[in-house]
Amino acid sequence: MSNNVTFEALQDHLKSHPEDLERLILGTEESTGVAISLPQRKFNLVSQKLSHAEAQIAEFIEVSRQNQTLFQLCHRLVETLQRPQSIQDVTSVLARLLQETLSHHHHHLFVFKDAPVEPCTSTTFIKASDFEGQVGGLFNPEKPVLGVIRQAESEVLFPDSGSQVASSALLPLQCEGLHGALAIGSESADGFHRDQDTLFIAFIGAFLAGLLAYRYFPAQTASEHASS
Repeated sequence: MSNNVTFEALQDHLKSHPEDLERLILGTEESTGVAISLPQRKFNLVSQKLSHAEAQIAEFIEVSRQNQTLFQLCHRLVETLQRPQSIQDVTSVLARLLQETLSHHHHHLFVFKDAPVEPCTSTTFIKASDFEGQVGGLFNPEKPVLGVIRQAESEVLFPDSGSQVASSALLPLQCEGLHGALAIGSESADGFHRDQDTLFIAFIGAFLAGLLAYRYFPAQTASEHASS
């Protein structure tokens, strides 16, 4: 046979001799060393595609579940925290809602304001510069940062946690200025990761920032705006 075989010639040959196509595709499974037929090969390919599709569907369902949970949290936060109450009550309610909605999670609130006389639940009042110096690249004042954290970082972000936090979402409380940060942590390394959608998490940060700036610390916020 000539070495200059064209694609059209090969196509014509296979049309006239379809059994040659099966002989070409017959292969040997590397794992078993057993020859497989063309129907078996097709079945294996379909099974692989189905497995891949099932994995994608499972991932989609998990993402949808996470988004539904975060949406419910947003709704409960707005519904509850917009009522007149003290900053101490706000931090207490925030802790309760996070615990009820996000199972096996931890949190800590950092507020870049002067501390009130009465203590607040799971809250640290700290200067923004000091906070950023402690957490370094984990914090972005413009957007949430999600991902795995080290033990030393866990101890800084979650000082009240008695257990190891493996991953976190660190939210800037940004509303016409930076007013604090909210750290939400998971004991699972897969709890928060960079590929997660941040729409609802960012909303939580903006809502809390608005409360801090204009309901609980309006004088300090006005002073900060005047000096900037």
